[in-house]
Amino acid sequence: MLITVLFFSLLTGCEPFMKSESVKVPNDLALIDCKLHSMHLPENSAHITVGMVGDILLHNPLYTYDNYNQSFKDISEELQKIDFLLANQESLPAGKEFGLSGYPRFNSPKHIIRDLKENGVDMINLANNHTMDQNEEGLRKAIAHMKEFGMPYIGAYESQEDQETERIVDINGVRIGVLAYTFGTNGLPVPKGKDYMVGITDRVKMKKDIESIRGKVDVVVASIHWGTEYVLEPSAYQEELARFLSDSDVDIIFGHHPHVLQRYEKIGKTHIFYSLGNFYSGQQFDTTNIGGIGKVDIHKLEFAGHEITTVGDAHLIPTAVIRNAQRRFVVVPLKQAGKQAARNVTWVEKHVGLTAE
Repeated sequence: MLITVLFFSLLTGCEPFMKSESVKVPNDLALIDCKLHSMHLPENSAHITVGMVGDILLHNPLYTYDNYNQSFKDISEELQKIDFLLANQESLPAGKEFGLSGYPRFNSPKHIIRDLKENGVDMINLANNHTMDQNEEGLRKAIAHMKEFGMPYIGAYESQEDQETERIVDINGVRIGVLAYTFGTNGLPVPKGKDYMVGITDRVKMKKDIESIRGKVDVVVASIHWGTEYVLEPSAYQEELARFLSDSDVDIIFGHHPHVLQRYEKIGKTHIFYSLGNFYSGQQFDTTNIGGIGKVDIHKLEFAGHEITTVGDAHLIPTAVIRNAQRRFVVVPLKQAGKQAARNVTWVEKHVGLTAE
């Protein structure tokens, strides 16, 4: 095996020492040191992106719109480019029969699910502080609507079996395991004896979930609802929980809830977007109308009967919610959002710590 490794090193020009902590590689291949994304990879390799958009909160008048394709058309191409894309649907889509509403107890039309799917969203997170806004009946109806539109969901569940069904997706041969949790549900109780209905940030449960899914996938992604609303810096609790998740072997953390952008950082091998801000909402104060699409490169190579997965670089596409000529709320790339766009992009890059795309 050593001869094979050295021969591979000579072919690729790689130094025979592993330096990257992001590469999951068997011990007998640990002499290979390559940045896979810079190599001419053979046919049995894959390069994908995993991403997430932030909070989707359909305030008035957003919940009155009969179609959201117009709202997303200026950002749709960027969404479609991401191979696996998550979204935090914070306003529960229980539908018209529960009475459409905004803050404080949201209820959204079901066609938001349809239109997110049409614009590139592959899975919806339902674990947030508004999960129980329409009580058990509303949550069950929202899950039924997910199924109606063929939209995978995570973070809220209709049964113990549903909760125990691991969310594992295969994108071009890269196996991604997804987990989702929220700090709470605004004091609205999860039905007694039905704790399975909402994923809560209970560390014993999270640790168990991570250990269960880790050996079945190449990459573990956690969608976490946490932090303090409208605060631009992550709290001590967020930072400590991020360290716990990193130590527990999570590769990527996508955070949401503060409704404003917070910084990106890397702890060990774990990429952390503390808050992606609002993706689509009616909030138009301070920096709540600026959000971002976070994404991370994943590389996978099959060689000599082994699989090598590298979690690569992180990226941010800043976005903004503006009103168009018809006074409709729409999402656009931040660089297209009016006279202050260039200054706002510069602020985002400095604040988040990533170069804007």
